[in-house]
Amino acid sequence: MATEVARFERKHAATTIGRTEGDICFPEDQFLSPLHSKLSWEEGRLEVRDLGSRNGTWVFLEGPYRLTDGDLILIGSQILRFRRLGYPGPHTAEADATKRMGSMVPSADIASLTQLRTDGSSRDVIQLSPGRDVHIGRERGDWIFPYDPSMSAQHATVRSEDADFVLMDDHSRNGVAIAARGVMTLKHGSRIMVGDKLLRVELPGAAAGAAGAAGAAGAAES
Repeated sequence: MATEVARFERKHAATTIGRTEGDICFPEDQFLSPLHSKLSWEEGRLEVRDLGSRNGTWVFLEGPYRLTDGDLILIGSQILRFRRLGYPGPHTAEADATKRMGSMVPSADIASLTQLRTDGSSRDVIQLSPGRDVHIGRERGDWIFPYDPSMSAQHATVRSEDADFVLMDDHSRNGVAIAARGVMTLKHGSRIMVGDKLLRVELPGAAAGAAGAAGAAGAAES
């Protein structure tokens, strides 16, 4: 369980978060950009937007999430990038009509997940294909990260649904998060991570437009 260590009351329609700028500052957090993200009320909805930060603003899943090309995923301490590859087309015949050899695969690979290093370069990659679910965890699954103590034994599943892929949290301890692109809508109890700070959204009365939304900062247990 995460332990609440601070509470911040919303005083304006928009609240900015950063290391040295903004309404809420965490000057000791080296993973936080000077001005990192913004929470705002828009037409009765609480929304979060990343402000071009270096490390992103992460929104934890509260249900199945349909992946789109370019999504960044946080599982444990692993950052994974989802890419659509499309269906492979026919190969041009060789001039001498010799058939090309290749690895046998279960079906066409139409997407991939890539593990990213801290410098943004690629490390390991797993291919995604229709009809095949991929399980990710520290001890069990198709893609295993035994060196990541913040990952649960079986942490997440990427479920195949026709030509789409849906990300699901397998009741992990630390959750699964998506990097915010554009705006993402939050609700009472939503959790976001900026830098190394975990924030929980609390909406008094859980009513849209209620006066004041509070976030409690804490640290997720590993």
